[in-house]
Amino acid sequence: MKFFVPAAKDAKQTEEVWGATKKFAEQNLGWEISDRRVLSIEYVHDGQNLWAEVGHQDPRTKEPVIVILESGTYLVCTPNRGVLRGMPMLVGHNEVRRVVYFDDSPK
Repeated sequence: MKFFVPAAKDAKQTEEVWGATKKFAEQNLGWEISDRRVLSIEYVHDGQNLWAEVGHQDPRTKEPVIVILESGTYLVCTPNRGVLRGMPMLVGHNEVRRVVYFDDSPK
């Protein structure tokens, strides 16, 4: 699947939202974020099997997933968790069972 950001009106706005979200995470967390673009992750949290995918409702917050960032941990970003305000949801690599990248993601 080609990279997108939900509700972005065009490719320019898609890049602006993704870049701003990445920068916000780097500034607030103090570590570098990968340029890889994650479409979805399947993971285990508190004994539950969960799935987060860009453009779909997050199972924990019930908000749409706008961006999933990759770093020392995965960062699931929704409007109130990492995009407009607040901290993203952190998902450790040890919790993740499967990662799917956008087809046009940098390697």
